[in-house]
Amino acid sequence: MMWNREISLPRNYNVPVMLQRLGADPLHNLDEKEETVKIPVVHNGAAEGITLRFHQTEEGYDVNLTGDAVPPDAAAAQAESIFLWNRPLEEIQDHFQSTDLAPLFERFAGTPLVCEFETYGCLMKTIIHQQLNMSFAYTLSSRFVQTYGEMVDGVWFYPEPERIARLEPEELKKLQFSRSKAEYVIDTSRMIVDGKLDLGAIKEQTDEEVMKTLTAIRGVGPWTAQCFLLFGLGRADLLPAKDIGIQNGLKHLWNREKKPSVKEIQEKSKAWSPYASYAALYIWLSTEFS
Repeated sequence: MMWNREISLPRNYNVPVMLQRLGADPLHNLDEKEETVKIPVVHNGAAEGITLRFHQTEEGYDVNLTGDAVPPDAAAAQAESIFLWNRPLEEIQDHFQSTDLAPLFERFAGTPLVCEFETYGCLMKTIIHQQLNMSFAYTLSSRFVQTYGEMVDGVWFYPEPERIARLEPEELKKLQFSRSKAEYVIDTSRMIVDGKLDLGAIKEQTDEEVMKTLTAIRGVGPWTAQCFLLFGLGRADLLPAKDIGIQNGLKHLWNREKKPSVKEIQEKSKAWSPYASYAALYIWLSTEFS
């Protein structure tokens, strides 16, 4: 039976910028004008595309969730784990008012950190996107999902790791994967299937433990592990100082001729803790919405 659930969002939750950023991924089913997005949810073997309708109130935004096969509590819990609307956005905003990132936090005020919709999907997407320009990166991850995943209720679900574990690199090369990247994707999926990598257990690990776990995997370096911590697990205090987008964003913000060094960024980021992930997000926003 169709159900609806209404959820109040933090007063300054910036839905328009959030949806615009999500819209960069062609796999996402969203409508910026109508302020709706559908997310993939699996519960007790049932897969469903849950609709989120954001709407303005006197206080800011609320969101209405609509579903059927998946119970409302399970859908709401999944939505909260993605959109992180339990985070203290006003406190985060205040934290950065005394830093050199204050202009970005004024410009993009209330933009939330949003996780990828599926944990395994996030890891696959992050590996696929390594060292590619964004346009081709999204082309490649879209081909991957549209070839091996499933669409339910108009929502794309990433394939199960069992399906990818059975592939050979030549199959992914047909999608324009490099051989090495095809091997990384398949080998990581096989580790999950074999129980050598537990994405459920990894959620309970510290940032340092996650970094150690993931970077021990062939083809997963520090950048990939950090991006997974950010967008797979939603960790709040992480800044990938080696990321080119971060370096270019700070070069522009600080009005430099050259990109700042990794060491300088790491030193500066101490003032951004315990919300360095939001610093990273807002720096990326400054390059994406220039």
